[in-house]
Amino acid sequence: MNRSPQYHQHYGATTHVPLPVYYIAPAPPAPRRHRTRFINAFLGAVLILWVTHHLFHRHHWYIHGRPGTGSGRDGDWEWDIHMDLQGINHDAEGCAVWDHYSPSHRSDSIASNVTSRPHVRGQSKSDEGDKFTFSIPTSSPRYHFVSSGPIDKSMFQIVPVKSDKEQLVVEVEVIKDPEGEARVCALPSSGDSDVYGVGFYVNKHPYPPSSWPAFTVKVFLPITDKQQHLNALETRLGQFEHIFPDLSQSFDFERLDLAAANVPMTFEDVVAGTIDVSNANAKIQGKLTGSSRVAVRNANAPVDAEVTLTGPGEIILDNANSPITSTIHLKSGDFYPRPDYHISLKNANAPISATIASQPLRSGFFLRGDTVMGDVDVHLNAAYEGGFKLSNLFRSPTVELTNKKDPSGEGRHRYLSFEKRGSTTIGHVAWGTEEHAPGQVDLSTVGKSIGLYFD
Repeated sequence: MNRSPQYHQHYGATTHVPLPVYYIAPAPPAPRRHRTRFINAFLGAVLILWVTHHLFHRHHWYIHGRPGTGSGRDGDWEWDIHMDLQGINHDAEGCAVWDHYSPSHRSDSIASNVTSRPHVRGQSKSDEGDKFTFSIPTSSPRYHFVSSGPIDKSMFQIVPVKSDKEQLVVEVEVIKDPEGEARVCALPSSGDSDVYGVGFYVNKHPYPPSSWPAFTVKVFLPITDKQQHLNALETRLGQFEHIFPDLSQSFDFERLDLAAANVPMTFEDVVAGTIDVSNANAKIQGKLTGSSRVAVRNANAPVDAEVTLTGPGEIILDNANSPITSTIHLKSGDFYPRPDYHISLKNANAPISATIASQPLRSGFFLRGDTVMGDVDVHLNAAYEGGFKLSNLFRSPTVELTNKKDPSGEGRHRYLSFEKRGSTTIGHVAWGTEEHAPGQVDLSTVGKSIGLYFD
């Protein structure tokens, strides 16, 4: 017998209200030589064992029991995606907590002081699913989006729009929720302060993935006549595909701190003071420009990034089991006395490829690239001066000097020297004989090739 769904108001949401009328715009010392073969084999085995042990530590699927009902298969069990939510205040106690949950009754037994709403899609084309709209002041210190619980593949999209209102408008559509478990919450849910974010919550239950809810989220950013500086945009959205268009001409953020899992993350062109992007099992791709830091971490899917630093700082590209492909631009503006850049490239069981497309003259440059069972190919900019160390247990590296034209226009000669010591090759490159800024490049792999090219 069919039972009519129950409807309750969501915290902070205005249901079935059209969005404001926005018009979308286009928008080391030498190693010992005796017993070298044995030592190399031993070290290679240790490295491979270490990588295997740590490879999948960050993102994984797991089954666990509900508190108070036992653990594992002895009690209620559920599938969930592990997302690191520690240290982030979601202020959703009144909205996201199920006080009395029973898999056989679901929302019928939820306490009356906790809001929830079953989302049921109709069979007709006129029923487009439940929609909610929120507004976040652009003056808010952060714009925060978080999900918790088993959620099917969903979408999180940034949309630039023409508007004179100082607010972000968030449109949420629940596109699937057969069990009526989804909750959409304004943050904070207490209502005693301005909204700074939106949460998407689903109770942990034993239903199969086909019954998990799914959402489409669009965040409308107001375009004005000049470029706007916005505050921190944060996401902890497991299984929400992230789609960012070209925002470089209209917006720059104080900070971007974005995390997803199992879905692609695409950035056509974004700018922020610091950028941290994390994913697993799906590709991260796009153009990321930071003033002091850009960090991209993935596992089991490619990282394909064009990264720019507009001042001294660090770039971190971290992956496992899938390639890292990167083009890096280093800029300094009028920074004095000189900018220093630190770049870390880490992988395992997959290659690393990096091209330093630009680097300021007489800047400090420090790059470390490490992988196991993957090739390492690094093309340095002509402005680089300093030392290098290439470590490969089983194969000799390739070192090539392809550019002898002085980037300063002073007609200096380029000098390259290197020597092989066991499994390590060390060397130095410089323009002329005068003192230069510090620089060091360290590359290592096991079982594959290393190529270092001075372009």
